[in-house]
Amino acid sequence: MTFIKERQMYNPSSPYAKEFIDHEEIMESLQEAEKESRNPERVAAILEKAALLKGLTHREAAILMDCDDPALEEKIYALAANIKQRFYGNRIVLFAPLYLSNYCVNGCVYCPYHYKNKTIPRRKLSQEEIAAEVRALIRTGHKRLAVEAVHQDHLFSERRRQFHPPREREYCRNGR
Repeated sequence: MTFIKERQMYNPSSPYAKEFIDHEEIMESLQEAEKESRNPERVAAILEKAALLKGLTHREAAILMDCDDPALEEKIYALAANIKQRFYGNRIVLFAPLYLSNYCVNGCVYCPYHYKNKTIPRRKLSQEEIAAEVRALIRTGHKRLAVEAVHQDHLFSERRRQFHPPREREYCRNGR
């Protein structure tokens, strides 16, 4: 008797990278996108769904991004502009970055936090420092934050256990 191990679909809402970054899923999505992006009916169906503002799957987004038909690309860009206008109007939306730490195991040359940079002191913010930073950003008028945590697995899992989103949301709601 032969047993075939069934691969579980990745879990996009998981806080653990190993559960939401699945190499096989990425490769299958890219292969599907390459094939389906050349199917005008499929692209049109995805655009219809996108126009409903209910969101797309990562595979649907990949199909749109892989599309190289000039007529379909024009429709993709027109719909994207329409959606952007409906959400934001003629304004530019900025996100203030909030860095939780500057530890990293990657070597991205564009980023000053890469592991080869030995000239910066490494540290991570405490809960109190995070709260103080959020309050300061709110006081200066920021309404949207991009929480940044450079990659280091053991620090991320430790920070996740310490981080209390409801409390941070309360700071935002009350403007403290």
